[in-house]
Amino acid sequence: MIQWKKKGLDTCFYSEGIQLARVTGIEGCKDSFEEINPGIFCWKRRCSPADHMVMEVRAAYSPDFTMVPGVNYNGNGWGTFCEYTSDRYHGMPWQYGWHRASVAAMTYSEKELDGRLVSTALFGEENCGGSCQLFEENGEEVHRLCWPETESPKALYLYRLGDAWHGTMEPKDTFTAWLVLEENGKAKSGYRLALDAAWKLNDRERKLPLAPQKVWEYGIAYAKTLFTREDDGFCGFNIGLYWDGSGWKKREANKYEIGWCGQNGMLANALLCEALYSGDKEAEEMGFQVLDSWLEKAMLPAGVVASYYDPGQDRYLEACDLGTAGLAYFEAAQLSEKLGKSGEKYRRAAFGICEFAVRVQDEAGRFAKCWHEDGRAAIREGTVGAFLVLPLLEGYRQSGKACYLESAVKGTQVYLEELKTYGFTTAGALDIFSIDKESGIPLLKASMELYRLTGEEKWLEAAVDSAWYLSTWQYTHTCHFGPSCLLGQTGYDSFGGTLVSTVHEGIDPFALCYVPQLYQLWKETGEERWFKRARAIWRNGCQHISDGTLLIDGRQRPKGSQDESYTVTRQGTHGKKAEASDSAESGTFLGPDSIGIASQWLVAWPGSFRMEVLRLLKDAPELWN
Repeated sequence: MIQWKKKGLDTCFYSEGIQLARVTGIEGCKDSFEEINPGIFCWKRRCSPADHMVMEVRAAYSPDFTMVPGVNYNGNGWGTFCEYTSDRYHGMPWQYGWHRASVAAMTYSEKELDGRLVSTALFGEENCGGSCQLFEENGEEVHRLCWPETESPKALYLYRLGDAWHGTMEPKDTFTAWLVLEENGKAKSGYRLALDAAWKLNDRERKLPLAPQKVWEYGIAYAKTLFTREDDGFCGFNIGLYWDGSGWKKREANKYEIGWCGQNGMLANALLCEALYSGDKEAEEMGFQVLDSWLEKAMLPAGVVASYYDPGQDRYLEACDLGTAGLAYFEAAQLSEKLGKSGEKYRRAAFGICEFAVRVQDEAGRFAKCWHEDGRAAIREGTVGAFLVLPLLEGYRQSGKACYLESAVKGTQVYLEELKTYGFTTAGALDIFSIDKESGIPLLKASMELYRLTGEEKWLEAAVDSAWYLSTWQYTHTCHFGPSCLLGQTGYDSFGGTLVSTVHEGIDPFALCYVPQLYQLWKETGEERWFKRARAIWRNGCQHISDGTLLIDGRQRPKGSQDESYTVTRQGTHGKKAEASDSAESGTFLGPDSIGIASQWLVAWPGSFRMEVLRLLKDAPELWN
């Protein structure tokens, strides 16, 4: 039980006589605390009208682990891209805008004391208009909420640190913060109580943007729009459309990918499902042509299908793509047989990926991030290798081959141990080498599948651990954009979306791909938080889907298309021309204060994920209500 008492201007919080934290008081200000639930305090500070304020909590320890969710995991520093590192820049503590973190202005720290994990979290109200700091000083971990909003000594823009940003505010006489003190948490994830508290504060009824039937209809339409036949006979789904100044155009380079952004395998299967449901012969023909093209024209010397189809370019074979391809070809085999055709060649391709995975796995159980086309490892580091576990589990389910299960268990265990040890996962966003969300996804999926296959409780516990980590990336507040911002004009709601990485702080709907696992986790544990998080992901991910008439920024969008990501942080480009994705230019000029922007890059993957969710959870009406 946590108790608190005044000490001069300060307020100290204790547990069993041991001081956990100290709130620093200010002359002329009155602090009050209401314990909403055990360990969760609403802290209000009343004062004469002020146009600046600092609400400071000093945790009584030098921390073992710190986090600004979605922004800074224990000081970052893993990888090669520009990001916030350490808790300071040239000796000055970082100050982050409230909108950067997945929970508004949240800071978190933890320490093992006398055999128990104690933790401190501080966060602000939705759209609090302030900023936060987290740094160690004199043996204490300092948590701050600061007004007005400031980002300093530098602000993180896209792939670069830029000038600091200093805001202003109208004077006010009441400031509010939420303080969460946990006494018996789990190492590297003692933030669970704080994440739950923030979620409950901001979770409210939100309208479903689009009915499931329309989501499917529009997804099929966009897949057909992206379908392309090359001069050499290769058929694939172009990776996306960009605005060239006069209209929407298909990408002209780096056009096809079997998984990740291109999702050629998953989209092909969606078209085969459409053929099964409706008898659509065009969809059936397109689906088979794409699946066959990858096998006929994109097989590598390593004996597996390539990640990309770009003749003349030497590109890596990615674990993320390969894992996705394996699952896609297993499903394609089943769909083919339902359509009255042999699925044997697809099954062979899927098992070929399983054999490759067993062959390249190292003694510790890790897979590389990527390989050269002949199968030599190119980059070994990264949790993203765990994507290869997924086809191994499906291969075992279909064949009973023990070595597949052994390899999958070994791989899952080693990557779960990395999450347990470091508190983060890495290298899943294939265009960014950093701490990120996507590399945590296969840990949740593999753990749930291993629980289904074995019934062992340890795998359900691992799935819960993975889901909590992924929750640190999920936006738990709605940013209210002004009418001058694009997202303010469209009414985009950030709640439920997920940040990409510590480098790229845009929000995207990539979490759609693990909605089925969160739903299953709810069913297995009875913990409603997982259902609520899944539903929020779905609703967030169904925004900005065009019905064929949707106008955004004066541009009419093709049916089924959607932005890849949304900028809800100050991630502009200092007046340089903004890139929607790689070579795809949006044509928009952004200043350093740009916020509330849509990517204008209408990529392939969101629709493929939504249609997979609809296929896997067709008997889950709770998600759509």
